[in-house]
Amino acid sequence: MVDTHAEAKTPRRRGTWRHREKRASSKYVAKRVTEADHEALTKYAEAHGVKVAEMLTPFVNDLIARARDYCGQLDELPATATAS
Repeated sequence: MVDTHAEAKTPRRRGTWRHREKRASSKYVAKRVTEADHEALTKYAEAHGVKVAEMLTPFVNDLIARARDYCGQLDELPATATAS
């Protein structure tokens, strides 16, 4: 007779791809546009040999820098005095 292992293997826990997927950041900035606007953006980007995201990067980085400067200024303001 063939010798079979009597050991019972524990079943592997089945995960989902969402739990295995690792992204650089879970946050993103988005703006909804019309289908026509999206098509125009895509054609314009393709004509310049880049992706739409690459074209937006400098503007988004500038906006983030301005927002960080703004938040930094808020942190530097002295606390307002309250009357007792």
